[in-house]
Amino acid sequence: MDLSRINLNLLLVLQQLLEQRSVSQAARNLNLTQPAISRSLAQLRELFADPLLVRVGNQMQLTPRGEELKQQLPGVLQPLEAFFTPGNFNAETFRGRFNIAITDYIAERILPELVGELMQEVPGLRLHFRLWEPGMVGDLREGRLDMAACLLDRVPDDIHGRAVGSDHWTCLMRRDHPLASGPLDMDAYTAADHISISGGGDKNRAVDEALAGQGMRRRIRTSVPFIQAALAFTANSDALLTLPAHMAANIAPDFGLVLRPLPLKLEPVQYYLLWHRRQQHDPAHRYLRERLHRALIDSPFSR
Repeated sequence: MDLSRINLNLLLVLQQLLEQRSVSQAARNLNLTQPAISRSLAQLRELFADPLLVRVGNQMQLTPRGEELKQQLPGVLQPLEAFFTPGNFNAETFRGRFNIAITDYIAERILPELVGELMQEVPGLRLHFRLWEPGMVGDLREGRLDMAACLLDRVPDDIHGRAVGSDHWTCLMRRDHPLASGPLDMDAYTAADHISISGGGDKNRAVDEALAGQGMRRRIRTSVPFIQAALAFTANSDALLTLPAHMAANIAPDFGLVLRPLPLKLEPVQYYLLWHRRQQHDPAHRYLRERLHRALIDSPFSR
């Protein structure tokens, strides 16, 4: 193949298309227009002589070649980034601390294996985790945080945000709840008691703003910072808990809870790995964020 034909930007588009399986989501993540992504997809299909993504019903599915490229891309992009970024990271000689904000769900479900690996592989690395709150974007700017894994509506211009996925919302309740046996309508949803999670990012505003737009509101009876506590409270009451669907699906069985679709339409939840642009080229930071990003997108608890 004539390498002069290859635009490296196409590889970034390809990565997003294969991960998101959506032209519109890839456009949002890359801050490009949908027509621009569609043109890039056409170029990629010609370059690889394969459709890469095909529509099956209401979803886009990867072709076998697309699946193969998805597996190969990290091994291509990471060395390229390292090639164009000065400095090297030495795991054996590194000494330093990173302050990282995450949710309690990420801490409990996604990161234990990675943290164990890093403690073995980088003896001089110290990790300090904090519970993410939306106001911590200022801590990234001012250096009190090195990176954050969180949900966020929009990434500020001076912050680097690498998308790690999106999700929709769902409602949880105990298995023998009076509302568990049938569809959940708006009247039943708003009449019920609710539990909210106050820590680890804003898991309430989207729901409450959507309800307010229809002249309605929830009755929050209990607010708690931690997701495990919220689930335990839900399991032992008639209250409802609204959560991103992948979290709910992964942990609801542990508490004997069932999932029901929400009776209102909400924008998808967007998940990002964030860091300030001044750390973009730091070798140790780059090493750690690549490991963290891979854990976030590969974990079975991320889906």
